[in-house]
Amino acid sequence: MSEKVVTAVFNNIAWCGIVCETHGVTATSSKHIWRTTSKAPTFYPDIITANRCVTMNEVMDIIGNKDISSIKDSFANLELSPFDFKRLFTAEWIYHAPAANLEPVQAGWCHVTAEKDLADWTSVHGSENVIRPELLERPDVKIYLNKKKGEMAGFIASLGADAVGISNVFSSVNSDNVWSDIDKIVSFDFPGLPMVGYERGDGLTAALQSGWTTVGSLNVWVRSSD
Repeated sequence: MSEKVVTAVFNNIAWCGIVCETHGVTATSSKHIWRTTSKAPTFYPDIITANRCVTMNEVMDIIGNKDISSIKDSFANLELSPFDFKRLFTAEWIYHAPAANLEPVQAGWCHVTAEKDLADWTSVHGSENVIRPELLERPDVKIYLNKKKGEMAGFIASLGADAVGISNVFSSVNSDNVWSDIDKIVSFDFPGLPMVGYERGDGLTAALQSGWTTVGSLNVWVRSSD
């Protein structure tokens, strides 16, 4: 199993746990599975597989009679359609080594530290009531914003598994410019740590064009009835 995939998976588990904490949702982990003990926030999974060796029996035992709406199949090796789940999307785990030449934050970029700026950020990103102000108080999370000439872009960096996770990347105009800046910005704030995340579609294309590499696939499944 690729060490980079494992790092990306465990970093993502840490990030999902952080978001859940801000909503008062607790989580628990076994050897192969991370899960929330109640409903996860919108856009976040109730279950994440943490090991390629997880079996369908283990997943179904965890589900039991619980209200499980979404599962992140971190290694894209489960078939959940017979159990009333449908594949929402397939994505790729991505990796970037620390930038060798550290530079200050690129022109126009700043850290979000005020709730007003966060409200603007979440409004454009579409994550109101999901990305909460409590994240501004955490030393292991940084939220980035770029506002200029009526445009807005942003992303989140979070520590976990000896790496920096990149998530929620967006731009009101062109995300390609965001990805070309991320590794420099993050390496300046978190020197020496690799960067991981997952993307699909145009976001994946932009990341790959900016020097990121793919290290494995994942699937996200949702209840067919949801």
